[in-house]
Amino acid sequence: MLPGMDVDQELIKRQLDEVVGDEYRPPRKPREMLVKWVGAALLAIATAALVMGTLHRNMTEAETAPAPKKPVTVRILPPG
Repeated sequence: MLPGMDVDQELIKRQLDEVVGDEYRPPRKPREMLVKWVGAALLAIATAALVMGTLHRNMTEAETAPAPKKPVTVRILPPG
């Protein structure tokens, strides 16, 4: 414990360090933030394009698929 600090101040300092942390991180530069946001936007666009492409391909295959065959009747119990 530092000289001149009582128990309550030490407890408060420790709890504050748990929540906030005790190291200083300077604010990011605008260029770093811009690169981060542009990267995130490109990733979002690529993901949306992948989803749309997958949906388009599956819908096209479903439209061009042949008609389903006649259903087969299955008898579970023997006749009689």
